[in-house]
Amino acid sequence: ASLIAMGCRVCQKCYTGNCAWGIATQKPELVRRLNPEVGADRLCNLLTAWGHEIQEVLGSLGINAIESLRGSRERLRGVGLSQETLDILGIKHAGIGQ
Repeated sequence: ASLIAMGCRVCQKCYTGNCAWGIATQKPELVRRLNPEVGADRLCNLLTAWGHEIQEVLGSLGINAIESLRGSRERLRGVGLSQETLDILGIKHAGIGQ
């Protein structure tokens, strides 16, 4: 998501060093396509929006700060994790009666 916010068009050439959008390359002719100011603004907007979403979700759970989750594994739930992974993390599965 952060790469897309910076202008990535998901051409899947990151590993080649030939990113046509100038994000994952060192080639001057390709880097010119990237506008760092616009990319930074978009990335900042993305992270700010994620922060607001986290606050909304926590608020709906009656939690007023993410710091209050520290050391409170009884509040955390896992989705799409194996029982072994849940046991390692010390959390319960999300769902009714779980």
